[in-house]
Amino acid sequence: MKKSGVNKSLVSIWARIKNIYNESPVHAAFSYPFVFLFFFIIIAILIEYLFENLGFDPRLVTYYLGKLFFLIPIWVLTGLFVSKRKLPYLLALIIGCAIIYIPYVVNEGYTNAARKAATKTLHAQTIKYISAEIQKCKSGESFFMNNTQKCPATAAKAVSGSIETMLDKNPFNSTNKSVRLSDNNINNEDVGYVSLSVSESNVIIKSCIDTPCKKEENRLQTSIKIK
Repeated sequence: MKKSGVNKSLVSIWARIKNIYNESPVHAAFSYPFVFLFFFIIIAILIEYLFENLGFDPRLVTYYLGKLFFLIPIWVLTGLFVSKRKLPYLLALIIGCAIIYIPYVVNEGYTNAARKAATKTLHAQTIKYISAEIQKCKSGESFFMNNTQKCPATAAKAVSGSIETMLDKNPFNSTNKSVRLSDNNINNEDVGYVSLSVSESNVIIKSCIDTPCKKEENRLQTSIKIK
């Protein structure tokens, strides 16, 4: 008998939920999720504040409460299937996806612009560094390239010393160093790299600052002559 009572209770709750979906589709699709999200954020901030003051890791709040966020799309999706008036739920899903997607696109654009600017800066820094270091030999010093190479300066020594001493990471792939030994900057895999090579007595510096690297406007090239 108890089991039957529980089943009847669950059926009753589900019937009430279906009534909400059918009788108040606009509120169910927009108002209720918004209210839930508002209180969800407030509660998460308060709990995180308490965690910090009690000495607990606040990331636990993000991990566990973050799972509750998925109740919103589940609620709206359920309404799309259950309700006889599906348009509000369809609009809510479209708007929700747009709200999530637009910041992602904007952030990607901003991040890519920052990476592009960083690669330009690395290219300019490499030119400045090599030019300044070879002047040390001309000034009578015994070593150059941060004391890793012995004077007189040569293009090969300048390239080797730059690769050894310039430790900046590739803005597009932070697991790899940006300055490398290569004479290529036309493939998409070359993006973010400052490629050094030797041509007679010249140091050739090539970079790809953005994809596609085949586009001329995305490539930089400089030559430094070692006299």
